[in-house]
Amino acid sequence: MSYGKSVLAFEEFGFRPGKVERVVRETSKMVSVYIKLHLPNLPRPGQFLMIWVPDAEEVPMSVSGAGRRWVRISVLGRGKTTSKIQKLRRGDLVGVRGPFGRGFSLKGKSHLLVGGGSGVAALIYASKTISDQKKECVFLIGAKTSSELPFLREVKRLNQKLLMATEDGSAGYKGVVTDLVEPILIKKDFDSVMTCGPEKMMVKTVELALKHGVRVQASLERYMKCGFGVCGSCVLDPVGLRVCTDGPVFDGRILLQTDFGKFKRDAAGRRRPI
Repeated sequence: MSYGKSVLAFEEFGFRPGKVERVVRETSKMVSVYIKLHLPNLPRPGQFLMIWVPDAEEVPMSVSGAGRRWVRISVLGRGKTTSKIQKLRRGDLVGVRGPFGRGFSLKGKSHLLVGGGSGVAALIYASKTISDQKKECVFLIGAKTSSELPFLREVKRLNQKLLMATEDGSAGYKGVVTDLVEPILIKKDFDSVMTCGPEKMMVKTVELALKHGVRVQASLERYMKCGFGVCGSCVLDPVGLRVCTDGPVFDGRILLQTDFGKFKRDAAGRRRPI
């Protein structure tokens, strides 16, 4: 490889230093971190970044917001690295690679967004972009309880219709968010459905959207070591699609031909039931 090509590869896949500008608690379990840095390209809704913090491993994180000189990631503290990210403070430095992957297609004038857990992070960025494009959006957000519902004020500021579901009934509909999907698909026509969150939730959403003849996209979370298609840790069996490069956003019809909703690989590459 020539020197010029080596520089290009580093620019595309190497770390960039980012400085934490602000940390905001979104829910009882989710924290948003605003990072100041310059990226070669503005992330598209649905793309992800590889984030590294000292004394921890590198992890893929969906972009929940972005501007010319900043990005936002929104994190649930589920492991050593994400817990460290939640503890970052203003002025701390992190390593950032990306943006990587295929994002959401925002074609069409009317969109239904269905999210739960950390998956709402990818969808709130899509929601903001849809609003900027003067298109219509209905946002369904689900959680176990009201204290775990993120970005509610942000969605309302975008002047979009918001429907909530909580398993304990503490806010909105009592039940799971997928209970809200079919009634609204019967009542209203959408050009597309986008979903991100727990995989069982996404499987149900994909099946309902296809049942009603609506194009559906789902954003997957998988264990990733590289982020750009080399390691194979995130492959979808049996078709061999890589979540990091062929996704993380996939057409729902394609996903139903894979182990979507059934298996994912651990750090050693072993298939584990979802």
